[in-house]
Amino acid sequence: MPRSIRDVAIIIILIGGSFLLIFSSAKKADTGLARGLLYSLMRPFEQAVFGVHREVANFWRSYIDLIGVQKENQGLKEEIRRLKRDRATFSARESENLRLKKLLNIKFRYDFPALVAQVIGEDASGWYRTFFINRGSEDGVSANMPVTAAEGVVGRVVRSSADMAQVLLITDPNLSLDCRVVRTRDRGILKGSLDRGCVLRYISIKSKVEPGDELETSGLDGVFPRGLTVGRVDSVRSGDQGLFLEAHVIPAANLSAIEEVMVILASRGGFDIRPGLEDKR
Repeated sequence: MPRSIRDVAIIIILIGGSFLLIFSSAKKADTGLARGLLYSLMRPFEQAVFGVHREVANFWRSYIDLIGVQKENQGLKEEIRRLKRDRATFSARESENLRLKKLLNIKFRYDFPALVAQVIGEDASGWYRTFFINRGSEDGVSANMPVTAAEGVVGRVVRSSADMAQVLLITDPNLSLDCRVVRTRDRGILKGSLDRGCVLRYISIKSKVEPGDELETSGLDGVFPRGLTVGRVDSVRSGDQGLFLEAHVIPAANLSAIEEVMVILASRGGFDIRPGLEDKR
């Protein structure tokens, strides 16, 4: 109990005891004028005491109610935090399910042997643009196998251990990829660029390629199947010698935000994986 409340309670008890002593000691003969005078004298003080008592009682009830409200608020805050955690977990799982569904749709659409892997780390050396996945030779993953995401080509496997593999990204200058412009059917060699994009080189000087054109794998490099989405042309310029055109390409897949990828377990270079084109292989 707070000290101020305890002090008020003691005063009330003392005053009440004084009243009892006064009235119990008075004789019956004194019940007339003397008692009336005593009532008159004590009434203001009595009213003040009862007023204080009433305020103290109201304060105490308010204090008890406040304690209850605080406990209730604390419980509500805990419930809100729990609901936020549950919502975040649900959203993360929903996003993951959507990404996996997109990957599986690619597998079903093109009908090639593949498996889904999670990205578990990046190369810390900085010499190469690579990341690591949680699938390795025990899962059938080996060097030079193509790696793609739902949005487009990611890179290829450069080495694998029993339960992990390293993937070289298409933005790395050490990776080359034979591509074709979807609209014009022009071919070129895609290589990574130091600005974290890609450059499509050796495009015919007569090509009508322009910004916005989509790129896909040609299947002629012996590594990537034909028809996989690669990226979009951002700009076109003449090459250094003026014999070819070069195009800056933005990868279709956001390589800095990928969480799951699909490893194509068998190289089908030269074969078109798009449905309905079996007779054109």
